[in-house]
Amino acid sequence: MGIDIEGGVRPCISTASSDLYRRQRRFFAQVYESGAATPWPSVEPTPALRRLARLVKRRKGSSRILDLGCGEGRHTLLFAHTGCFTVGLDYLAAPLRTVAQRARAKRLTSLIRLLLGDALMPPLKSGRFDVLVDSGVFHHLKKADWPIYLNRVLGLVKPGGYVHLTVFSARFKHYPGERRTRNWCVHRGHYDRFFVKRDFADIFSAQCEIVAIEEEHEGLNGFFHVLMRMRPTDAGPAG
Repeated sequence: MGIDIEGGVRPCISTASSDLYRRQRRFFAQVYESGAATPWPSVEPTPALRRLARLVKRRKGSSRILDLGCGEGRHTLLFAHTGCFTVGLDYLAAPLRTVAQRARAKRLTSLIRLLLGDALMPPLKSGRFDVLVDSGVFHHLKKADWPIYLNRVLGLVKPGGYVHLTVFSARFKHYPGERRTRNWCVHRGHYDRFFVKRDFADIFSAQCEIVAIEEEHEGLNGFFHVLMRMRPTDAGPAG
């Protein structure tokens, strides 16, 4: 049997940002539906997530993984390959169909469930996952929607579970010589936010312990790979 793509796309909660998010969704839809290679990696997992997959594999017992904004499934397939039951969530059907094809080719369909839905309104129950992978969703969210992410999305992860975040760093450039005077921009119809290292404790410390922060910078690319662990539900920020 193939993988069924389940769920439905609902509008984003933030009405103030809805027009921007609709334009952003059209941008990504056009990229995927063009049939051309995406301008971002779609096959090879990041080294940071390969390390996390090995860490999860060493843990006793089974683990449930959520790949938020999974795209064409490079990390969905990575975790399924380690034996973890993995849910890939995206708000576009085109990349999910690619995940399904790749999963069938790798005989991983029994370990993968694909959902069509909004990352800020995930059709999932809270506290169900041991690991949340976000490779490129959070840096496309406006600050006004961060509370939704921190409560609703992080709430999907069990206390003690891991959150892995990959986002643009302030070193990222869309083109040579790009200059920015603020930590966000709207580029080709989509919203991008750029982070510095101290931002992560400021944003996430109430819910998460920062385990590791790795910065990647090569050419125009600049990213942070941030590994965090969910605090017990009755715990506050350290210090």
